[in-house]
Amino acid sequence: MDTLTTDRIAGLAVRRTGTGEPVLALHGSGGGLHTFAPLARALPDFEVWRCARRGYPPSPDARGTRTFVQEVHDVHDLLATIRAVTESDVHLVGVGYGASLALHTALAEPAGIRSLTVIEPPLLLVGPHLQGVLTRYRGLVADRDFRAAADLFAREVTLTPEPVLAALSTLADPDPVAAAREAVGWTHDLEALAADEVDTTRWSVLADLDLPILLAQGERSRPPLPAGMEALAAALPHARRVVWEDRSSVTGGVAGAPELVVASLREFFRVLPQSS
Repeated sequence: MDTLTTDRIAGLAVRRTGTGEPVLALHGSGGGLHTFAPLARALPDFEVWRCARRGYPPSPDARGTRTFVQEVHDVHDLLATIRAVTESDVHLVGVGYGASLALHTALAEPAGIRSLTVIEPPLLLVGPHLQGVLTRYRGLVADRDFRAAADLFAREVTLTPEPVLAALSTLADPDPVAAAREAVGWTHDLEALAADEVDTTRWSVLADLDLPILLAQGERSRPPLPAGMEALAAALPHARRVVWEDRSSVTGGVAGAPELVVASLREFFRVLPQSS
């Protein structure tokens, strides 16, 4: 089963694939319905729901400035819909920004979440220092300089290494219409990241819940992502951990090496207690 539907509660574009226990996958910055397509194809025995977060086509734009609080409302609406359709609690999986959103969602209200998989959230890259970056990013988008806007995001938000930036600079200029639409989602992500705070101890509340958690990362991921994962693991000592060998980017791993992610998810789901 593979159908594109619009959730009538959250108004988000959602693609549903497979049959089995439900999985809701939350993409990172610059992602969309395509992000988890390889994973969905590799998990036909699970019902994988992948959404385009608000601001990312074909989902609608959001009104005003976004925060994680507003993003969490969308996810809870999706979870409620999935639970109503499947009559089952949901495995929540997030990568990058989507992993941060998954954490915020579980912290706000864990009911209905069968398990939580967190793949390299940018926990140490958030905070008010990004407000200036946000202002500059908005200015570049307003000037329709989408290449410079993407470069700014890569350099000062995700701290992308110079060799990768150099490779990206050789690519053709993006289609201006598509780039303008995609920049909306990037802007909202930057708004939420700038309004967030670096406080990894807050996630320790999740350790007191009967919620299975998987923390996944790449062996060669760029700083400060590994330090953020270490801090998160310290706050969640009960969580299961996996490190994908010789991977420099877990976000790329989801699309480029989905077999690693799928194998880790299958093993994690296999050892979970039976749902009631």
